[in-house]
Amino acid sequence: MREKIRKGRGKVGSTLGLLVALLIGGVHSPKAFGGEPSVIGHDILVFVDETGSTGRQFEIYRRALLSRIVPGLRGGDRLRVLPIGDDSSLISDFLAQGSLSAAPAFDGFSDNELEYQAKVKTIRKKNQEVRQQLLTTLKQALAKPGQAPETDIFGATRMASQLLSADKRRPVVVFLSDMQEDRGRFRYKNMTFGKKDLARVGAIYGFPDLKNVCVYVVGTRSSSIERTRKMLTFWEDYFKKSGAAATPDHMVSMLVNWPPPESCGSPRVREKTVLSWFDRLRREF
Repeated sequence: MREKIRKGRGKVGSTLGLLVALLIGGVHSPKAFGGEPSVIGHDILVFVDETGSTGRQFEIYRRALLSRIVPGLRGGDRLRVLPIGDDSSLISDFLAQGSLSAAPAFDGFSDNELEYQAKVKTIRKKNQEVRQQLLTTLKQALAKPGQAPETDIFGATRMASQLLSADKRRPVVVFLSDMQEDRGRFRYKNMTFGKKDLARVGAIYGFPDLKNVCVYVVGTRSSSIERTRKMLTFWEDYFKKSGAAATPDHMVSMLVNWPPPESCGSPRVREKTVLSWFDRLRREF
């Protein structure tokens, strides 16, 4: 009798184990039902240098925006474009802005697949319209290089810290600039871009709060290769002291490694997740 009970319990355990395997396995995966999971998306700030020092470099910035950044936007992303001028604290509006909707997660138990695919198709069409509007607006806004007499890059970084203060997306900042700071107490021609300059910046301005922000710098240049290298090191150290994720592969002469990887940046606000009964059941096991 005891042997029969043990065998019965074994069958129940095997059945329960199979059920758990099915629950934890691919059954709940959105892709198993032809859908796609919801995404966090990136909150992308792009600063475009509109000062007189950019010269021919301005066309590189323009192409980066029109040919790489806007076409590379994905569902869930938000793009905002601002100018770098002689006083970035006076910026009152964006050159362009737009948000793309993310496809919702697919629940194979409650969602109709045909209805879901129709919804996704509508979202993709709307997102393409947003991209096209961004391109149209930016082509007009960047038709000619700017002529601002000074370059306030430190002000732009402080502006970035304010605009990215709290968001559920992954923050990304792109600086399309020669990175030649030329305003107030810091003049490009007088800077050595060494540790002393970095210490002076910290003492006078402090460092912006760019914690968890993924930073790209495109177009840094100077009169010589050696000076350009010093500038790149200076700005990489500056962003690291600001808490940002700035790596050499993101400090480039032209934007090639785009769009940013999914892991680029970390949300500053964690969204509270409301678990479904199915997810709660999975956690129990």
